[in-house]
Amino acid sequence: MKIYKFGGASVKNAERIRHLADIIAREKDDLIIVVSAMGKTTNQLEEFTQMLYPDATYEDKDYDRLYDQVVSTGELQSTRIVSAYLNHAGITNHWMDITALLRTDDTFREAKVDKAVSQKQIKDYLNQHPAHIYVTQGFIGGTQDGFRTTLGREGSDYTAALLAYMLDADSVTLWKDVRGVYSADPRKVKDAELIREMTYQEAAALVEKGAQIVHKKTFQPLMEKQIPLYVKPFLHPEEQGTLIH
Repeated sequence: MKIYKFGGASVKNAERIRHLADIIAREKDDLIIVVSAMGKTTNQLEEFTQMLYPDATYEDKDYDRLYDQVVSTGELQSTRIVSAYLNHAGITNHWMDITALLRTDDTFREAKVDKAVSQKQIKDYLNQHPAHIYVTQGFIGGTQDGFRTTLGREGSDYTAALLAYMLDADSVTLWKDVRGVYSADPRKVKDAELIREMTYQEAAALVEKGAQIVHKKTFQPLMEKQIPLYVKPFLHPEEQGTLIH
């Protein structure tokens, strides 16, 4: 099994979703597709939540709980749309609500994942619903009491890594709007070099220095089981991208 993760830019419009389907159609192995909210939907839902609760502070637990219930709808709806289109295009898949499977505590907006409980629930679910392709959400989980939670902004990469860890996946591929990992931000540094291969430690060091490659929590689950991570260009899937291992 492989894990593919597509960010908001990859599903921001109909053209992008059709291109996503082309990428999926090429893959012969079993897949779990982790999808973010479309485009800037998360930002818009954040603004909407702030309008509902204008006097909230970062110490306000009621606001944090409300935030997670509202903001998580972005991923839930985007994955329903992607799943429906894939089925329409003849790519049969099973939509999976990860908020019922990825168990977290109630630290809303920065929820901690219970790996043992989550692993059992996810494995049981896949056994009960066998499929070649699953479509699910990144960034979100759920508490024992049924509240939805979020794992921190840009947490979809982390979701992909957790699923790979729990299911002993062969690899994780993050489909990005860049050709791979660069030595510096290519938008700011003219001679930034594309790095074809690097270690987890080297990639983590770049993230610590501020590089926006992947979510900072992503590496640990992959390192524990030596699962390779690919960062590949969404618009040019034939290119090599970067291998992190």
